[in-house]
Amino acid sequence: MAITLETLASDPAIYLYEFDGGDGVIQQMDRNLFHKSIFLDARIRHGDLPRGRVPLKGLLEKYAGPPLSERPIGWIFHVAQCGSTLLARALDHVGRSLVLREPAALRRLGVMKGADGAGDAAFDRALDVTLSMLGKRWDAGTPVVAKANVPVNFILDDVMRRAPDAPAIALHYPLSTYVAAILRTPGHVEWTERVFGELRLGARYAAPSAAHKAAALWFGQMKVFESAIDAYGNVHSLDAAWFLDHPAETIEAAARLFGVSLREGEAAEIADGELFASYSKNPALDYDPEVRVARDAEAKERLRGEIAEARAWVEKAKEESGLADQLGRPLVGPGTDLVD
Repeated sequence: MAITLETLASDPAIYLYEFDGGDGVIQQMDRNLFHKSIFLDARIRHGDLPRGRVPLKGLLEKYAGPPLSERPIGWIFHVAQCGSTLLARALDHVGRSLVLREPAALRRLGVMKGADGAGDAAFDRALDVTLSMLGKRWDAGTPVVAKANVPVNFILDDVMRRAPDAPAIALHYPLSTYVAAILRTPGHVEWTERVFGELRLGARYAAPSAAHKAAALWFGQMKVFESAIDAYGNVHSLDAAWFLDHPAETIEAAARLFGVSLREGEAAEIADGELFASYSKNPALDYDPEVRVARDAEAKERLRGEIAEARAWVEKAKEESGLADQLGRPLVGPGTDLVD
């Protein structure tokens, strides 16, 4: 693997995987490995291709690739546990698009800045380099779409300011569905508390219980999404329940937004096909919409107390900081009440 300033800037096989201490971690890839990699974090499918390191100081000083505005990326921002992986995979077609699912380096930058906004010149330069490298194309003229993750939501404005016309989706759940989804099991509770801590949300919000932390995570992300929709004309809201109930219509609308070429009727074929018959994060497991609906109903019933606690927290936060009743500019479907 020849890592040079030229290949870093132009070769999509030279992938900026992660930041680790004083190094940028570079992973060699091929296009099919990106397609196979449901996630580009520790679960990346790299096919045992070489991995190397470059000194981060030199990378940030000497990298000379084009800015994001010249190599644009479409964005799927989302709140977690809401079908974002399914949507992202439905849009990933070798030769027609490249969809990057949860790049680890980008998540690292989201955690670095955190919800307290502790960015600096080094953060800005690292974000410029990361976005430029993520925008590299395998096929000229085809779109690149990145599915972010929760920490990236808190640097959403930093990302969008670099390419204000970029197409983006803010995929979300109303409060009760969100709380039921992210507090459903002990593992989900652990995730909620870990991400709350990583993002230093405690500096902004008092949230002593898991329900309060879930409410704060949701409220912080809704505020970010609301601001982005107001500021950037190509950011669209998308209710996750609408997507899961109307997958073909949503895939078609998202493909049109991002410029992903689909054949006539292909969105319906995808929605009726193997992708939607298996669990998006682990295709070895079956996916059953009826099971999902029953699971969500069971979680809402079991977590009634936590949902009520979260709702009271959010209502107080709305009084203090404001929040729209609905997110604007829906990609498809009607607007959805955020506090249901």
